[in-house]
Amino acid sequence: MPIVDLRFRNRFFGENKIAAPFLFNVAIRWKALMGCCKILNKTLSAPKQQFYLLSEIPTRLLLVDNVWLEQELEMLKSTIQLSDTLYFVQSLNMGRYPYANSILICDDTKLMVDLGVGSSILSELVKEVEISDVVFSHCHEDHTAGSFLLPKAKFYAHTLDVDAIESLDQLKERYLVKGTDLEEAYDKAFFELLNLRNCHINEQITDEYIFALGKTNLKVIHTPGHSAGHCCFLDQSSGVLFLADIDLSSFGPWYGCADSNIDQFISSIRRLTSLKAETAVSGHKGIIRGDIGTKLQTFLEKIFERERKLLEFLEKERTLREVINKAIIYGKFGEPKEVYELMEEVMIRKHLERLLRTGAASYEKGEYVAT
Repeated sequence: MPIVDLRFRNRFFGENKIAAPFLFNVAIRWKALMGCCKILNKTLSAPKQQFYLLSEIPTRLLLVDNVWLEQELEMLKSTIQLSDTLYFVQSLNMGRYPYANSILICDDTKLMVDLGVGSSILSELVKEVEISDVVFSHCHEDHTAGSFLLPKAKFYAHTLDVDAIESLDQLKERYLVKGTDLEEAYDKAFFELLNLRNCHINEQITDEYIFALGKTNLKVIHTPGHSAGHCCFLDQSSGVLFLADIDLSSFGPWYGCADSNIDQFISSIRRLTSLKAETAVSGHKGIIRGDIGTKLQTFLEKIFERERKLLEFLEKERTLREVINKAIIYGKFGEPKEVYELMEEVMIRKHLERLLRTGAASYEKGEYVAT
């Protein structure tokens, strides 16, 4: 008889306590396993703030005759309870693009914020949780892909991003690739990699809209800059802040779309800082704890650091092409190079416009120079 060892290596339940079963009918699965296997169940100690769901374990990570069977390991790692009703759902690829982390609220109403966790995770999730409502933080593909897996759900998004969720052509307009040589590359990424589709938005939201879900009130905080309609969300009971793409990454703020705006991004980050949150969920960095305000300030500083580097480079006259080739934003261009060059150009143009507006730089005869 094979031994199924349900020791899940570094998958913890917090201070030797097993979290309540939640997503999967673990009782049925345990009964099935007990019928044919000797089960060794061992919980491990972990930091108090981490709570992993017992229900993820039995069919996800098994040791059978000393051979590890890792079935959707990302799903095993992914679901962490942050409050009585709020769960962090980690995406495939640990939140890295083209995926993004989500939060799930299971109250009288079951609502998910963003769907970019990956189709394999999302398809399993919707089998076990009847998600009735979905709100998108913004229109970008790594946050909206997967909507086709919830055909009965009600979808929400900020008024200023609705068009780019309902129409992929509008999204490509924002990326400035519609009708260009790069459009085919974006189509391949959107359609083939993410299976992205147009998604009808049932209700448009604006700043300070409240989702009353039962015990949970989720407040919308409109934070433009990354996109025109980008929003963050505050669970007013637990104080957990969902940051979406104000993601506290080491890269810093990204404003490479036509509707991105540096000044709005700065204001949005400062607004979030004033909330004095102690726990946040980043769309691409996961759960972040401690002084979120300080981390937001570090994230914001990246904008001013880029501006200082740009002004140093403009100590002598430079053409736009020279500035783009300097790669002040990206450092070096990844592949496909043309895509990264376009995003660098869009972001650099926004910086140059800001410098011209404030009088920190001038433009004459096709060249920019610091003043």
